[in-house]
Amino acid sequence: MKTLILLLMSCTVLFSLTGKEITITEGLWYISFPENSGEIKASEIAYRFNPDGSAEMVLSERAVKLREKDRIAYKKSTGEDLPEPKFSWKMKDGKLYIHMTMGELKFKKPAVFLSGKYPQIFLPENKATFTLLARKGAKMTPAQAKQFWQDVREASRDKFADNLKLPKNVKLAEPEKNLSYVHWRDKPLGSFQQKVISAINQGPKLADDAKCSLPSLEKLLSKPENKKLLIHYFACHPEWRLYRELNKELYAVRYFRYPNGEIAPSLHQYYSHFLPWGENGKKVGDPALEFQFRFDISLGGEAWNAIPTNPRNQTEHRKNNIWTTRFFCAGALVTVFDQSQFPGRQMTAAALLEIEKEFSALLTNKKNWRKLLPTDSCRKEKSDLILRDSIQGGIYEAILWCNPGEKGTVYLKAFEITKGTPLSAARLKNSTNNVSGWSDDPLEQFCTGMYFTIYEGEWGQYYGARFEVWFKPDNGGAERKLFEKNYKIQGWQR
Repeated sequence: MKTLILLLMSCTVLFSLTGKEITITEGLWYISFPENSGEIKASEIAYRFNPDGSAEMVLSERAVKLREKDRIAYKKSTGEDLPEPKFSWKMKDGKLYIHMTMGELKFKKPAVFLSGKYPQIFLPENKATFTLLARKGAKMTPAQAKQFWQDVREASRDKFADNLKLPKNVKLAEPEKNLSYVHWRDKPLGSFQQKVISAINQGPKLADDAKCSLPSLEKLLSKPENKKLLIHYFACHPEWRLYRELNKELYAVRYFRYPNGEIAPSLHQYYSHFLPWGENGKKVGDPALEFQFRFDISLGGEAWNAIPTNPRNQTEHRKNNIWTTRFFCAGALVTVFDQSQFPGRQMTAAALLEIEKEFSALLTNKKNWRKLLPTDSCRKEKSDLILRDSIQGGIYEAILWCNPGEKGTVYLKAFEITKGTPLSAARLKNSTNNVSGWSDDPLEQFCTGMYFTIYEGEWGQYYGARFEVWFKPDNGGAERKLFEKNYKIQGWQR
């Protein structure tokens, strides 16, 4: 459904008609895009524009089946019927307007395609839009297709930093270099990740119908004082990220470490290693090194990536040994993503064993729980924000050392220094929000990891940015800035 809506939005567009008149109401107009050869590749979605001003969507047989699956899933999840999209169109001042509604959802902005330049093709007026409307069999020349994609790239290019210069007389720190690794399995010795990944093709297996549980987590969540302890433990432990999604629920997700022992934040906290393909079409290397893994606990019981058509609260098994194991534990939802070349969910079994040991130790050491934390969870130095380059320019990992002195959420704000322009404000707040560690000792600083993207600017366009660390207390008090630090950064190139 998500893909369908994106296509609908891209085509809820405004068309300007110029040149030779096209009979809009005859035949179908396919959502399409040009290939380099000039051939127009049609999608599985088309429009029929009726003389009475209504319009309808025509789907391929495969798209109809996918739509039906969406209907069934939505009905199962919400108890209601999935709203059907409705379309209308009209001509005004030489332009064709297409309007769409979907239940209570109304798309206010029409989008734009121009006619007349190519026969049987409507081009997007917004040149950053890569889809067009075309009849079956419509074509461009290779040169025209090349120009189309050049226009898309130029229109899509972020021009934010074109004329920016590094500020004078302002000290700018530079992000640390991206930490490379050979295999997540090698080091650190005795780490959570090493035990989990070493289980591939070696450790115990789970039956397909195995009932999973974490008894110690059940006990920790069953009493308010125990749950309070668990949340404080998550916040102070650098290998757990305790944060809130947009639904405001608390989530605890597990971090890996780099071989040198430093915390390794990643996109959505997925960790993976995939083997390269050889010239013979087969993968090269030890198959036990190939994996993808994620472990999280939703304290509110809702999956972090739940959608109306799929609440994602049950175990799923897809081909190629891809498992998402889910089970409820005293109202919390535990989710383990496990992908490898071997059957039996061996990483899942190993992870549950290690997490149970960890929570069991917490239960038996409630008065001295801080002794269970890793030695690098706290230090007695000044607050600091350390940025590290990640997989591409503009994407950053961050290690934050702070102690707000009470429970609450920390997050980042960023501003271009010379003009004070906010950078990626909403996305940055959402991607960096963490419930950080805290204590009554202001000299103690707790470690928490973050992963975020700055979208303004492009690769190689460096400018100065001021990063501010903000804190929102859980007791309802006013938000306050903890400290700030300046960095020389670049934006992510789309």
